[in-house]
Amino acid sequence: MITTLLEIQNTLLLGFKGRKHYSRALYNKINLNNRFVGLVGARGVGKTTYLLQLVQNNEASLYVSADNVFFLEHSLLELVDTLYKETDIRTLCIDEIHKYPNWNQELKNIYDTYLEFKLIFTGSSAIDLARSKYDLSRRVVLYSFYGFSFREYLAFNDIAKIDTVTLNNILEKPQELLGEISLINPIRLFKDYLRFGYYPFSNDFSQRVDFYQAIRNIHQKSIYEDIGTAHQLKTGTLLVLEKLFKYVVNSVPGELSVYKVASTLGKDFKSISEYVRYLEEAGLLRCLRSSQAGKGQLKNPEKLLPGNPNMVYAELIKESADILGNIRESFVLSHLQNAGLAVFYQKTGDFYVEGKTLEIGGKNKTRRQIKGVEDAYVLSDDTVTAFKNTLPLWLLGFLY
Repeated sequence: MITTLLEIQNTLLLGFKGRKHYSRALYNKINLNNRFVGLVGARGVGKTTYLLQLVQNNEASLYVSADNVFFLEHSLLELVDTLYKETDIRTLCIDEIHKYPNWNQELKNIYDTYLEFKLIFTGSSAIDLARSKYDLSRRVVLYSFYGFSFREYLAFNDIAKIDTVTLNNILEKPQELLGEISLINPIRLFKDYLRFGYYPFSNDFSQRVDFYQAIRNIHQKSIYEDIGTAHQLKTGTLLVLEKLFKYVVNSVPGELSVYKVASTLGKDFKSISEYVRYLEEAGLLRCLRSSQAGKGQLKNPEKLLPGNPNMVYAELIKESADILGNIRESFVLSHLQNAGLAVFYQKTGDFYVEGKTLEIGGKNKTRRQIKGVEDAYVLSDDTVTAFKNTLPLWLLGFLY
């Protein structure tokens, strides 16, 4: 049985060799000395690519997808036992482990029995080891994966290689930073990123329409497979989830709260609140909560935004100037959160992060809405200059 799996792996690696490889900064954060490593994140952000890179560089390893027909007749535990006793393979890379029934119990058994064996798996963002009835939180180290930043998009496409910059340096020293960044037509590059730069697989498609179809497929699989399986939801409920997701993606900017969505969709608040949590866990939505939120408020976001800007263009019913606000704010929140920063909602300004208020807009955006607010900044997407506390929005693209 191992021979068949190795043949499948070799076929995958043959196709993989012709692809462009890019070593992302987040790879350096992954400590592969840990026995069990979990890579979680939304679909399409490069988790499988990372696994294949690991296997390609380690002969004593095996890649297998959890939905392989092999597992119809064999268990994961059985596979590890065979590898351990009959081969020199000591590292197993399992893709999409959430598709394997009872995966958490078998991981625990493997961890406790095969002490010299390493296991690296990818999974849906919806995976929550802490809530598992089998205690895996102290056995598995989890790392989050996310899509390309604007900085990574530029590097991957050989446009520019620029180091990451802290939020404080972006806000406090924008003129200095702009002097160091050498980009021809950064506004055009930024607009390209917003349309198709977040997903590492965008270059696989020569036609934009096909790329957007691939993104819509990701949305469908995330809802109907990942969320549906993780929470054992019926088709009727999943249809509401899809409707909720598309409503948020196609909304104009504003305080789109759970209460407003529930009212608009004609559903009860409790159900919509749960559905929002599912979509957030799957990386389809991002939530902005109040910094003053109590325990109950933590479950009820003040504002809902798409997971990333590419999602908006893929699901857009009709492109209009009104939707740009949704795209801008999705870009800001995705970059701030992916950079590991805690971002909050407040009534004055669009975002509150590290004691600073951020107001987001186009080139004509003024400071009127944040007048009198300390440590407040305006970020505009149609400018290449910085003046006082007004600076280019795209500079946030270098956070990670």
